[in-house]
Order: sequence, then C-alpha cells, then structure tokens
Amino acid sequence: TPSMAQAARLAIAAALCSVADSFMLTPPALRAIQPLTSKVSSVTRTRPGNFFQPCMIASRDSDRRVVEGPFEGQFGTWFVDQDDAIEVLTYRMSLVGAALSAVVGVGMALMPNVVQSQPPPTAALDAMAVLFLASFGVSLKTIHIYMKPMHNMLKALWAGGALGSLAVFLAGPNHSLVRDCFEHSEFLLASGWTFVALTGLFFKEFACFQRWEASALFASLPILTGGHFLHILPEDVEKGLAVIFATVFVFFAARKFDQPLKADIGDKSIFEYLALQEKIEKLEK
Repeated sequence: TPSMAQAARLAIAAALCSVADSFMLTPPALRAIQPLTSKVSSVTRTRPGNFFQPCMIASRDSDRRVVEGPFEGQFGTWFVDQDDAIEVLTYRMSLVGAALSAVVGVGMALMPNVVQSQPPPTAALDAMAVLFLASFGVSLKTIHIYMKPMHNMLKALWAGGALGSLAVFLAGPNHSLVRDCFEHSEFLLASGWTFVALTGLFFKEFACFQRWEASALFASLPILTGGHFLHILPEDVEKGLAVIFATVFVFFAARKFDQPLKADIGDKSIFEYLALQEKIEKLEK
C-alpha cells in the first residue's frame, strides 16, 4: 500500500542518516590544523510519485581538522578537512612524479645527441617508464571527477596501458618497454592506452581551470604519440615535441600547488550527495 511504501522509504532515510558518518569520515591526519567541531548539512531527494524525502546528515567531527572552509555547495555547506588535504596533495605530488619521470626519461634519451655520449641503459629508461606509470596511477586514484563512469573509464585505460606495457616488456624483441615501443611503434596499440588516459586528465584540468599549459598538453600528447605511431613526424620534430611536452608537463604539475586545496575537490557536497544516492538505491533494491 502507499502508506507502507512511504514508511519503508522513511525507514531507509533514517538508517542512512545514522550511518552517514561511516562514509564521510576517514582516519585523521595533519594534526597541526585546528579541529572542526561540528557541521550539519541537509540533502533532499525527490522521488517519483511526489514523494519528498529530507535527510539531515550530521557530521560530528571531533577527530577531524579543518583546512579550508566553510564553502557553500549545491547541496549544503562543506569543508576541506585534513583527509581531503592529504588526497589533494597526493594527487599533486603524483603529478610531479609523473612529470619528473617524463622529463628525466626524455633527457636521458636525447642526451647522446647533445654531448655525443653513449646511449643510456634501457633499464634506466624502463625505470622512468615504471615510475611514470605508478605516479600516474596514483593521480587517477586521487583525482576528483563528478562523473563516476568517466573516472572509471580513465582508470580502465590506465590499467589497459599498464598491462599492455608489461606484455611489451615480456614479449618484445629487446625486452625493453621504451626501446621496443620506440623501434616498433605498433606496440603502442598495447601500451599507448595510458597516454589516452593522460590526455583525458589534461582535458579535465583544462575544462575545470582553463590553464594554457593543460590545453597545450592536451593537444601535444596525441600529436606526439599519434605521429610516432603513424610514422608521419620527422625525427627532429618528434624530438622537439617530446622536449616541449616534458617541459610543459613539469610546469603544469608545479603550478598545481598555487591553487587552493578546494580547487582540486570541486563541490564536495555533490560527492556526498552522490554517495548518499548510491546508498539509497542499494538499500531500496
């Protein structure tokens, strides 16, 4: 009956209110920050059939600390706490790791052309590639994207590229990821999905912040990798693009630190609302 359905919905709402802290709270860190004593935000949800269901989410944060805030979001007031700060700083530091591995790898590969030295050991180039893959994986783990399917797609592309890179390393004629992908561009069909994911990250950064370096990276990476795969770029042009990409990548990663922490979070109330919606849908099944 309608009354029974309404009672069931109210019971679900009450249950969610009682467990809201379980998905909003995480282990404490950054102890030097002043504690956040309490905050209350409201989330409302409208279901078909003109059923209006309010739920007040009370967060008792005696063990958390505020870094920035308060901010007014689409679904209520929110704060940047110490765990948010750790996640954002991890994201930014992982971008630095990926950028530094790229610039060091490009520098080692091109150095013999500058100083007439011996080519670098393939193991050193592969080590930079592994550092890049690991750092970029952390970036995708800690990045904030409202659209969960898009976030999952980027992580899947990274995973496909990582597995493909392992396959190239094991099955390639030189057993070197970097050398085999350079000498046999068709191997990019296995390892190159990581670059597709990286292009997606640059697109997200440009869409959110409109910074020129993100747009430059978004444009140059497909040209560099696609041009190498199709053998349409002269060698000198390819080397020049690699240097430009690596240099701008480092500049892009460094400039992330001049943004406030909340910039890389977006609207936290939206993430909390989406998490609540997902819990409601699971409990209603």
